[in-house]
Amino acid sequence: MKYIINLILVFLFAATIHAQRVATVCGEYRYTVPGEIPLNRAKQIAIDKARNEAIANEFGQVVSQSTTTTIHTSDSKSQVQSDSYASTESKAIWLSDTKEPEVSIAYENDVMVITASVCGKARELKTAEVELKMQVLNNGFESDQFRNNDKVSILFKSPINGYVAIFFRDDNAGIISCMMPYENEDGTAREVKSNKEYTYLSTADPIYPYQEETILVTDKSVEFDTFILVFSKKDFSMPSSEAGEFVPELSVEDFQRWLRKNRINDETMQTIEKTIQINK
Repeated sequence: MKYIINLILVFLFAATIHAQRVATVCGEYRYTVPGEIPLNRAKQIAIDKARNEAIANEFGQVVSQSTTTTIHTSDSKSQVQSDSYASTESKAIWLSDTKEPEVSIAYENDVMVITASVCGKARELKTAEVELKMQVLNNGFESDQFRNNDKVSILFKSPINGYVAIFFRDDNAGIISCMMPYENEDGTAREVKSNKEYTYLSTADPIYPYQEETILVTDKSVEFDTFILVFSKKDFSMPSSEAGEFVPELSVEDFQRWLRKNRINDETMQTIEKTIQINK
């Protein structure tokens, strides 16, 4: 009996060590609203940013910085331009509100400013990340520089079995599109085997449903976009409508809500972002 009791105590102690901390957090954010955004959407953006602020104050954030160098040539003269992009990854996830978010509206120099205050429960994320290999390929070679009609594909390899999906964020339009699973995969995350190299978005992929390669186009002189790869040891649900139908395109805010919802129940989920430059 004493041995069994001691064993139970060991298990309880181990569970406590690996438990993810839950805390009550509060935050506030002042959001200057661009003129084209509807009021209801602006309120939601302010609330989401206040939640992120509350999480960052309690748990902190992981900030990654990437720099892209552009060379413009005109009349035999070259001009070098460097652009830096920062992305943040929360160290916790919002679980629920402990009170209704408070929103106030004011005008400063005829510009609407929304202040949102929130309080809620947040859970610390302690993801046991695995070393994933993801490369963005331009005509078969790793690169973050593209021109109109260049072929793009994704090279991926994982040391463990799991599931993967690939999204494409149009950083100008604020839209995120699902690139994989493809339209012939019934909106389910792709299963991958350990230590096997995969090429996605290409005819080299046996499941790829198109006859031509994936190409990148832009109508701007320079455009920056981002590939987002989502990986988990567990199978995960893709973005869907209230009717349960797969939604292949959604706003950045809706994508973040989908990602947050999955992470609540999946501590193994992780993401990789690769920003690329497309030149006209």
